[in-house]
Amino acid sequence: MKHFAYLYLTILTFAVMGCSSSSVDSGTSQTEVSDCTKEGWLLSCDQILDGGPGQDGIPSIDKPNFSPVSDITFHDDHELVLGVKVDNQVKAYPNVILYYHEIANDVVGNQPLAITYCPLTGSGIAWNRTLDGTTTTFGVSGLIHKNNLIAYDRATGSNWSQMKNKSVHGTFKGTATETVQLVEMTWGSWKKAFPNSQVLNTNTGYSRNYNKYLYGADYPDDNSRILFPIYNEDSRLERKVLVHSVNYGLYSKAYPIRDFETSMQVINDTFEGHELVIAGNSALEMTVSFERITADGSELQFEAVTNDLPIIMKDQEGNRWNLFGEAVSGPREGETLTPTPSYNAYWFAVADFFNFPRIHNF
Repeated sequence: MKHFAYLYLTILTFAVMGCSSSSVDSGTSQTEVSDCTKEGWLLSCDQILDGGPGQDGIPSIDKPNFSPVSDITFHDDHELVLGVKVDNQVKAYPNVILYYHEIANDVVGNQPLAITYCPLTGSGIAWNRTLDGTTTTFGVSGLIHKNNLIAYDRATGSNWSQMKNKSVHGTFKGTATETVQLVEMTWGSWKKAFPNSQVLNTNTGYSRNYNKYLYGADYPDDNSRILFPIYNEDSRLERKVLVHSVNYGLYSKAYPIRDFETSMQVINDTFEGHELVIAGNSALEMTVSFERITADGSELQFEAVTNDLPIIMKDQEGNRWNLFGEAVSGPREGETLTPTPSYNAYWFAVADFFNFPRIHNF
């Protein structure tokens, strides 16, 4: 255990180098790992590890700055971004920036959101920052569970598991997060699909080399580089295969993004009693999923629309739908599909969090 923690601390020490003392507070974790049993965590105590840098040692971005797509020059086309749309506002958050911060507290439309990204598990999830009527910000606790981020809210100090989407300790213990759909895809495809969107820029208030990945460019592909223990190893896929994980309760179904066609592909599927549509494109490194049952109880059947981003699919009624599940033309124009409870993450992390996940057979 000490070896993993030391390795992580070494890497994270690099992450905070170059900051002025006024712009980063290394701090200490609010809750010591040794207090796990006494404090009543919802996680196994021996699986909560001290990552090393302490609370806020990885600083969240609390005053994000944005630029238009045309002004972004630091991002290569093949690198990934996380995108969100609320009301009519569309924003993108480059993964290379979130590698160094893990959380960006922002407002999109009128919605206060925390854009969370754990580089160790490759998982990006957006949370509503309003908890029980109070809007707060989230920070990085410095604790790790199954290689995954444990965040904390600054209103109560409660700890939140990113991939469980739930508070696992403190005032809000047992409370699920309210999530908002994120779309992950290559920067090259995002800027074509959303040329008028705003993009998180490198004016974060911290000195970082955002042209390089914190853990090295090979981390997403090197299956041997896992910094903390894996408790449920599953060799059906290589560890670092990025999958779209659809999660209902304790059960998950994984759709390996690499296995989708290089043009848009649509899968009408059923999982845990839910009728789903999954749309993916391996060339864009993009997969999204929605419920196929509409608000009026109709069940839609979808097929792919190619080379027309952000439009990705159409249905038997003649509606055309975009990446965010919005009908942009047809009799249901203005309606929005319900996103599934899902996110992208590395296979080893999904297998560690869920009970023998199913894998879609292409």
